[in-house]
Amino acid sequence: MLAPDYLDHAPDRLILLWQQAEDDILRDVARRIGKMDALTPTANWQLWRYQQTEAVRKDVVKLLARYTGKSEAEIRRLMQEAAAAALEAEDEIYFNYKNEAPPLEESVPLQNLLNAGYRQTAGSFSNLTATTANTVSGAFEQALDRAWLQVSSGAFDYKTAVKRAVDGLADSMPYVTYPSGHRDTLEVACRRAVLTGVNQTGAKLQEARMDEMGASFVEVTAHGGARPSHAVWQGRRYHRGGAVDYLGQHYEDFESATGYGTGAGLCGWNCRHTFFVVFPELGSPPAWTQESLEALNARDIEYDGRLYTRYEISQMQRARERAVRKWKRRYLAEDAAEADTTASAVNLRQARQSLADFTRATGGRVDSARTSVHGFGRSEGSKTSYAARKQERFNAANTELQQMREAGTIKAKGRLIESPSAPNEINFASDHVLQRWAERGMGPMDAERIIRSSKVAMSQRNGTQTCYYSELGFVAIGQDGNVSSIGPLDKGGKKLMEVVKKHGIPH
Repeated sequence: MLAPDYLDHAPDRLILLWQQAEDDILRDVARRIGKMDALTPTANWQLWRYQQTEAVRKDVVKLLARYTGKSEAEIRRLMQEAAAAALEAEDEIYFNYKNEAPPLEESVPLQNLLNAGYRQTAGSFSNLTATTANTVSGAFEQALDRAWLQVSSGAFDYKTAVKRAVDGLADSMPYVTYPSGHRDTLEVACRRAVLTGVNQTGAKLQEARMDEMGASFVEVTAHGGARPSHAVWQGRRYHRGGAVDYLGQHYEDFESATGYGTGAGLCGWNCRHTFFVVFPELGSPPAWTQESLEALNARDIEYDGRLYTRYEISQMQRARERAVRKWKRRYLAEDAAEADTTASAVNLRQARQSLADFTRATGGRVDSARTSVHGFGRSEGSKTSYAARKQERFNAANTELQQMREAGTIKAKGRLIESPSAPNEINFASDHVLQRWAERGMGPMDAERIIRSSKVAMSQRNGTQTCYYSELGFVAIGQDGNVSSIGPLDKGGKKLMEVVKKHGIPH
């Protein structure tokens, strides 16, 4: 017998392995998208796209070759460990009732079943990963096409289109394609294949042991949050080989009552239930009573003013853990594409805080295996924390500046940002600007000094103009490098700089 908690964590090491493969593939794809240039001639674009797509396909094939050997070795180790655990618990029951079972390693039929289970599980997952190269390269090609169309149509600038493409793949890039056409991640496919394979192999070994020992009654395990179709038969006793009345008790047929042997039934797809041998004639009491089964789904955990079951709480925690992984993956993908990582850093900080607050409130514990991402270590953690804290200061400053605008204290429009690099060429030819310079006693050298000393700026006109601020004054420059306005800090400008200082933003 394999306990539900054992089955839940059995694939963890293998999942971590394939998470690493996913993350390696994602960063490679993001890096290539980041190199996409604004190739307007269609012929040049089509050639570059073809070359990159083929390179992705070949790189994925090479990477999978590195991981496949490790995966098969881990599946074999896991199968052997699970088989030993399943039969150890089962054989202890036999021993308690004066029936001694032969060791697993000495039973040829059981070894054959174990090897068959390994071959089936490894084979099914291998068949899925064989689709990975085409699935990933297809998703990559579609992302390139969308980004190119967005840039060439003028809907988005180059940097925005690249970031949208990278973020989309980081969130939902498929890695395997099932025969039905359904697509999924390697992580999900791995968990489904391994959990099902391990549970079914363990169950077949237990059946074979029961046949060896002449046993025919079983009890099914139970766990909180079972699917409604599984909750009706969990925690109850059954008879193998047809329904019977025995010692004044009615026992339903094991297979027909539980759906054992079908994908939707006991030990089927993603099922964490299993069963163990029982001897009603020897007075063994049921492990589960009706009261204890009902208690599994009791709403006895309070969170945010409401009561939840342990299963509901676990699912709420899993969602928060997935959010942490999502923003880590986005950060790494954006970093590989040399895109702006600020939003991902802020969201990651918020996701981590949400998870910590939730587990503290519900008495849970963070499962680090469910939040880890290959390639995201201490260095990346420090960088995201610093970027998040800095952006939070800018957000607070922008909120205060908006309040001041509404109150009429300042007139400066736009969003406060860290000063970007100035355009390579700055033009001062506008008569309007030259007139303003003359009125304010400023010249081109003053504009250059303001830009060089500026640490903050206002992004204006939907990002097409940047107004640089420093203690020396302000200067507004368009994307084309044309200066549209310049001058010393007026009362509103000084108020703006006071807000910058108040929130601890370098100025």
